[in-house]
Amino acid sequence: MSSTTVQSLSRATTATFEDLALLFPEMELSPEQAAAPLDVAVSVEFRGPLTGRLVVRVSQSIMPTIAANMLGAEESKQLPLQRDALGEIGNVICGNVLPLIAGADKIFNLAAPVVAEGGSLPHRDEDEPVASVQVGVEDGRAEAILYLFSANATRAA
Repeated sequence: MSSTTVQSLSRATTATFEDLALLFPEMELSPEQAAAPLDVAVSVEFRGPLTGRLVVRVSQSIMPTIAANMLGAEESKQLPLQRDALGEIGNVICGNVLPLIAGADKIFNLAAPVVAEGGSLPHRDEDEPVASVQVGVEDGRAEAILYLFSANATRAA
């Protein structure tokens, strides 16, 4: 993994959680955060000068807080709102990291976010992340993983 790409992903991830979800991610995870499961995931595919996917996995325990802070409301128990909020987190991280690694003048098309319970999404066996970061958030954690695909690789359904 390129340290520049990891730094860019880290910057985009922390800024998104701070600015959008009004949460302050910690780079050093507490034992409680490190033990928290990553049980909800969102994937955002993108095409442009680079083709790939950004995956954000989070602990279910922080989902109500993310949704509430983004909506400016009381803690949200509604799963559809929580999933939408996580999808927006994925969109924004993806939209912020791509110009950092490809250049601000590049144009990308982002697909709609896909949310999966259980923290895992389908992937190809040859998928290898180019960057991955974990942050502690409240009593849970979040992980952002960036995948880039070669132009002549076939996409799995």
